[in-house]
Amino acid sequence: MEIPFINTFLLLPPLQMESIIFLYIPIGILLLVSFSAIKLLIILFANRSLTVYKTKPLQLNIQGRSIAIFGDSTAVGTGSKNVEETLAGRLAKDFPHTNIINLAENGSKTIGVSQQIQSLHNKKVDMAIISTGGNDIWAYTSSRKLVEDLRSILEQAKEISDHHVILLFFGNEGTAPFFPWPIRSWLNHRTELVKNIFLFVANEQKVPIIDLFSNPRENPFVIDPKRYFAEDRLHPSGAGYGEWYKRMWRIMVERGYLYHDTDSEGFIK
Repeated sequence: MEIPFINTFLLLPPLQMESIIFLYIPIGILLLVSFSAIKLLIILFANRSLTVYKTKPLQLNIQGRSIAIFGDSTAVGTGSKNVEETLAGRLAKDFPHTNIINLAENGSKTIGVSQQIQSLHNKKVDMAIISTGGNDIWAYTSSRKLVEDLRSILEQAKEISDHHVILLFFGNEGTAPFFPWPIRSWLNHRTELVKNIFLFVANEQKVPIIDLFSNPRENPFVIDPKRYFAEDRLHPSGAGYGEWYKRMWRIMVERGYLYHDTDSEGFIK
């Protein structure tokens, strides 16, 4: 059976054929970008309606030991199937007599962490954990503003925790299966820029940083995305948060952030 359109296309002169091909390539890319943008808006809208994980009741009149968590959806634990798999849940298990205060919010940018820290009203904590930066990639936060915002929140976090701060940077948006290849290249470029800012400011502030945007050959999210990305194919899974937590634990040991849990016989990992 003859297909008129295909026959006509094949009979076109080479120049006309190339013109049509070059016309449809950008149209195809635009459709892919538009489709991904719609999917992203749906996920971001859904994230805003998710319940923020608080592994223990929020207590502003803190008594005893306390660890505070600030940041975006990765600090909330979005993508994990239960609270025990989140960073906060893992801390609550290992520090059963410590107040784990999770003030993170889905969709928060780095500037939003400042308000989260201020909500403690200058109450002191034993450790401050900050996971942010991802939404500054989407929002196209300027480099100058991001440097200022990050510097500000790290100074605030050091003040309330006696310099016991850990900064987390997920930075795997460009490798997330959620996105088609035309967008991944742009995301990797933006992520690299934001990562370099985080490394610079963290070094300036003498704050340890865990960067999961590592060499692809060493990045677990690239090596085994089905395991380490959540069902939404964008956020970390429970295993992904577990990988992060192991690296965070190593820093806590190296920096001497660990302590004997109040009212316990000792702390053993």
